[in-house]
Amino acid sequence: MEKVTPNSSKLSVQEMERLKERIRQRVHELRTYVPKIGVFGVTGVGKSSLCNALFGSDVAAISDVAACTRSPQEILIGENGRGLCLVDVPGVGERIERDEEYFALYKSLMPELDLVIWVIKADDRAYAVAERAYKEIIKPHAERCPTLFVVNQVDKINPVREWDDEKNCPGEKQLANIQVKVDEISKAFDVSTRYIQTASAEEKYNLVAVMDMIVDILPKEKKFAVAREANEEVRSIEAGEKAVKGIWDSIVEMAESAVEAVKEFATEVVSNGVGKALGWAGTAIAGIISRFPL
Repeated sequence: MEKVTPNSSKLSVQEMERLKERIRQRVHELRTYVPKIGVFGVTGVGKSSLCNALFGSDVAAISDVAACTRSPQEILIGENGRGLCLVDVPGVGERIERDEEYFALYKSLMPELDLVIWVIKADDRAYAVAERAYKEIIKPHAERCPTLFVVNQVDKINPVREWDDEKNCPGEKQLANIQVKVDEISKAFDVSTRYIQTASAEEKYNLVAVMDMIVDILPKEKKFAVAREANEEVRSIEAGEKAVKGIWDSIVEMAESAVEAVKEFATEVVSNGVGKALGWAGTAIAGIISRFPL
């Protein structure tokens, strides 16, 4: 998207109208963008249940299919020209004879993806091949396409009987063992624990935190499109505000020094354009924007 020149704070009528039109176009682009998310992980890690819980749609087509699956399955959630594309990517390390084939698949997919959700089962131990795939192929794209590791099925971590059904959370010893698992993955993949979340899709545990982190680590121009498709039960107010700020920051970056001159107009366009998708009133969006620095 073309930026306004730095000395454009004094705009002619024609320049102002052109800037307003670019703002309309930019908001439309970000509001209707269809992100593509790669869901990585070996058979049995619970990719389908996690995606169902996060995005509130029946994405049963992301099945924990046999390890012989050679090609990724794409599932489009949403309609009317917007939505989200989930790509079920087979995991490496299950069948040695397929690993190099899957490495090539990962390389071909990465330029298309906006986010990688790498699902790891709580009792997984073998990471060697996955480490190599991440470090050689996926990590180099991190700035454009971040990766969030999700340790799923933590309710099954020992001691299983300690799970607190009433509070729907791990017991003290379970929590300690979950942290050990997070530290183990952090060391194995050489990633900050910030990029590792724990969850139980079956128990609906910690899903809000997972969605919060997804929105947080995405580039500003992609935040809204993913938050828009999130299950309302797992989309927090904070995630919604970050999504709105992502759109606003994109406008500020485009308009540069002229942003003050079009702030009121831009606020109206954003408020009217994104409020319905988040289930928020336009006035609420305007109030949120008013807190953002220019």
